[in-house]
Amino acid sequence: MPMKFFIKDNVCVPYKLILSRVNQFLLSNNWENVDDDNDADICIIGVCGAFHSLKKESIKNIQSAQENKIKIIVFGCLVSIAPKEVQSLSPDITIPATAWQQFETIVNPLIVPLSDIQQSSDFVTIRDYRLYDPSKKFIYIQTGCSSDCPYCPHKLGIGKLKSRAENDILDQVKRLTANGAKTIVLHGNDTGSYGTDLGNTSFPQLIKKVLPLSPVVHLTQVNADWAYVYKDELFQILFTNKKIKEFQVLIQTSSNRLLNLMRRKPVVNHLYPYFRQLKINRKDIILRTDIIIGYPTSSIEEEQQTLEYVTDIFDEVAVHAFERFAHTKIEKMGLPFFNQEKIDDRLRRALEYLKSFPDILVHRGGQVYETMLKIEKPKEKLRNRNLLIDSY
Repeated sequence: MPMKFFIKDNVCVPYKLILSRVNQFLLSNNWENVDDDNDADICIIGVCGAFHSLKKESIKNIQSAQENKIKIIVFGCLVSIAPKEVQSLSPDITIPATAWQQFETIVNPLIVPLSDIQQSSDFVTIRDYRLYDPSKKFIYIQTGCSSDCPYCPHKLGIGKLKSRAENDILDQVKRLTANGAKTIVLHGNDTGSYGTDLGNTSFPQLIKKVLPLSPVVHLTQVNADWAYVYKDELFQILFTNKKIKEFQVLIQTSSNRLLNLMRRKPVVNHLYPYFRQLKINRKDIILRTDIIIGYPTSSIEEEQQTLEYVTDIFDEVAVHAFERFAHTKIEKMGLPFFNQEKIDDRLRRALEYLKSFPDILVHRGGQVYETMLKIEKPKEKLRNRNLLIDSY
């Protein structure tokens, strides 16, 4: 009888792709994927710890699987972010996000090694998509993060930057487009840093090599610091190549003072003229960003300046309320924290302001997971605006 397994997760795109590769690995070793954990021998649970809501959901998923009294494998960032809490639930196996290759150890006898399984460009099930498009394929180009933001728990889980080899990525793009892919999404945790650990390539260089191979390209998860490092080369590509239809730059705030407290480069205002020129030159491109509301010591004026910045530039804004995590470095910086009531009030004001711009898609990002499920459909409205002169 084949081993029956079920996968459930709330992890980010790079790790969804890794779980999809694990799924193919298990199938290649004669395991059977079932649609319900009630029918499974083993439940693989992908767990996120980037936000309190996703951490809570991850723990709930583990507890729910335990009711079926089956073997449980917990995989993902939460394993490293909150190891004591995860271990208190007594899973059979834990695999940190950075050690996903350990999945090979659960198969015995091993018929096909994990290294023989191609990189995945799809998710495990259609349920994992916000809006399913079989011609849109995802490629993670790196995992981990090159930054050291003191407030972020995510790096505890994803670890340091680890870029994939450029040739591997290009081979994957060629294979996908040869099979009919129309849109390639270059994804990662910190995509702008791609290649800096390899020494022989960079994010702009990779983009230049991908563009001739794909009809449409989307660029995601670019830290504003890296957008500034490559500003001349990167924006020249964006200005002139209409194959790029989406560009996501994570600014967090426009305040130089707050950016310094976040240990990010105070370059967001320096990027403003590049963004404005991009708006003029490329009316067909969707620009996306993330901001943080309620960061320690932030003033209403600083937050309002950030809101005015993003409403002047971006088509989609993910709004994150500041959250505290016990093991983050900001807890030792001696900064005064706002209470939750104050943060909620700031958040309410920000959302009310942003909603006065009906052409901008506004949501709460990963902190309120349900809102993420509603993003892609409204984005179709963005794509179909009269401004979008190039069809997909």
